[in-house]
Amino acid sequence: MNALTEAMDRAMGAQKAGRLDEAVALYGQVLAAQPNNLFASHNLGVVKLAQGRLAEAERLIARAAAAYPGHPELARSVRDLGLALFRAGFWESAGPWLERALGHDPRDAEVRSAAGRARPREYLSPEAFDAVSGRILHRAPPRESGSYFYAIDVVGTCNLKCPTCPVGNFTTANRPKGLMALETFERILDKIARESVAPKPEIWLFSWGEPLLHPDLPRMISMINAMGFESHLSSNLNIKKGLDAVMAARPTSFKVSISGLSPETYSRTHARGNIELVLGNMRELRRLLDANGNQTRVWVGHHVYKSNRHEVQAMADLCSELGFPHHPLPAFFQPLEKLVAIAEGLEPPPPIMEDLLEHPVNYLARFKSVRRRDLDCELRFNQTAINFDGSVSLCCSVYDAPNMLGVRFLDEPHEAIEARKYRHSFCGKCMSLGLHYAASDLYAFDKATGRAS
Repeated sequence: MNALTEAMDRAMGAQKAGRLDEAVALYGQVLAAQPNNLFASHNLGVVKLAQGRLAEAERLIARAAAAYPGHPELARSVRDLGLALFRAGFWESAGPWLERALGHDPRDAEVRSAAGRARPREYLSPEAFDAVSGRILHRAPPRESGSYFYAIDVVGTCNLKCPTCPVGNFTTANRPKGLMALETFERILDKIARESVAPKPEIWLFSWGEPLLHPDLPRMISMINAMGFESHLSSNLNIKKGLDAVMAARPTSFKVSISGLSPETYSRTHARGNIELVLGNMRELRRLLDANGNQTRVWVGHHVYKSNRHEVQAMADLCSELGFPHHPLPAFFQPLEKLVAIAEGLEPPPPIMEDLLEHPVNYLARFKSVRRRDLDCELRFNQTAINFDGSVSLCCSVYDAPNMLGVRFLDEPHEAIEARKYRHSFCGKCMSLGLHYAASDLYAFDKATGRAS
């Protein structure tokens, strides 16, 4: 047995045993002597994939796949690579691999679902002209929603004052408060139906406000459902009545927005909130679903901070008991105006940022380095944000008056409202800082996170 054969055998043994760093070194020795050894290249790619080094994994597996496109042993690697890229949010890179995996097994439900989300949307123009930068931008398949969506803030206020939300941290903003009139809501739905931007748009009954504060919320949900649209809610569940009527209207989905699980952790990040009331309402949701055969998808968006991350498992256990999907999400600071001011050095980071898993100063720098500048922002091409008074926001991430579009949704057609977004100067500032909602570059991301090698 020569030295290279021995190194190859040792590399495969280390890979099988899970000694990934050792396997990387040994496969590297083989490829240094035999750069065209596609077997070693493929295996090294599989190891890199297991290490989360997605860009390197793709490059290495692609070499083998190009040489042996129909090889049955590559089918597993192609599938795993496509799904790993998709789960990490690199849909543009994942798409071709997922389609290739479907060629191997068209019945694979997980791959078929991922490939469907990663494909371009027929209702969207593939490109858009950015009037501020003077460039043509490409539109990626939207992540936030499978269809075009309208974020309608039916309640222009909230019962809590969370420090990472503008309701709690931007009290000087020039923003009116109130409830959307039912007649206005009905006319907005009629216009959405007439314009038919997408075959089945989604209606999100929230943005910065707490929708369960609206006395007519059950009627609004019923109106949405009657039109064949999807209705989505997000609530802090700090309410004492009305939950039964809301669930009886059968919204499509209901997100429970929660942070800490104890009074000490919860009161810090959901200021003015009562965790015992929330937990009681979560159990009430379970009871209402079971009693009425309700198919509403209830899930828990768990905002994780340094101060509550020790409670993640306990929250997961509670969600398992209740039968609600548990999604632990790193807490994020908003609104966009504040993030831009911090990125430009015009405003100091507030104390709550020290409790975030990643300090905004760090992720602002990372966003700028990895955001793809050739892609359009999803928050302007796949959504319209409507305030309680019927006026339109630039997007769902802004809060202050200068970033409203100065037009009511009912007064202008979809195309004119979209054109206003593309002329707004704040969009240019946001994109120049890499804060726009767009995909990251796979290779830049690997490099920025130290995953490239």
